[in-house]
Amino acid sequence: MTAFDLPVRLNARVTSLTRADDGFEIRTADDTFHARQVVVATGPFQVPFVPPAAQGLEPSASQVHSASYRNPEALPGGPVLVVGGGNSGFQIAEELAATRQVDLSIGERAPMLPQRLAGRDLFWWLTRLRLLRVTIDSRLGRRASRREFIIGTNKRRLRKVGVRFRPRLVEADGRTVRFADGSTLNGVGVVVWATGYRSDYSWVDIPGVVDNGRVVHQRGVTDIPGLYFLGLSWQHTRGSALLGFVKDDAAYLADRIAEGHQAVVATDADAARQPAG
Repeated sequence: MTAFDLPVRLNARVTSLTRADDGFEIRTADDTFHARQVVVATGPFQVPFVPPAAQGLEPSASQVHSASYRNPEALPGGPVLVVGGGNSGFQIAEELAATRQVDLSIGERAPMLPQRLAGRDLFWWLTRLRLLRVTIDSRLGRRASRREFIIGTNKRRLRKVGVRFRPRLVEADGRTVRFADGSTLNGVGVVVWATGYRSDYSWVDIPGVVDNGRVVHQRGVTDIPGLYFLGLSWQHTRGSALLGFVKDDAAYLADRIAEGHQAVVATDADAARQPAG
């Protein structure tokens, strides 16, 4: 930002993005901006998701989403139910198990990979084998994009520290929760919802950009001239939403933006040469 002297505006949450005669109009609480080209780089993790079953718990039960979880000391004492079988759910359950009883409710089984292989970090191998650059349109990419992986831990490790595994949570009533196999857990007083996020593009008021909550694009390029997205999950590769690899998509979009800028300049120049009247 310093090298390019970019006019960065902090604490300026965008509330709407619409089309305008000169390109796009972007509104915040205090300002309105106009631009011929816009890159939406809000990432895939926007709104913490808590399932509807949470509403069935009595008000005295303590509930927190993993987005707001900080450490065991920040939670009330006593047993904890962690809901969610992704990396966050496993890691939080393992940390909490050092000081209290933990039940972990998971819905789907995910492949589990060690953090280190042959003395190297897993991401060292994934990078060297170019697996993080597998594209979404490849056969391997299509298969990999349909599931997540648990990294650095596994069920055996968590069971060893006392974590009890439960099936998918389907219902809550007071301080009793019911799981998919019909079993129940009573006296639930603390719940950590490691249930992921949902995208929120309600502020993008341009028809055809979002379909059923998903951005319609080809490698971040939408059908709307001048509108681009960056940092989406599997935007082009497995690494598209990771800090170490998003630069590849950024470079690709930078080239498309430069092409669009040149086209705009050429169009403006042609218009200026047209005779009046």
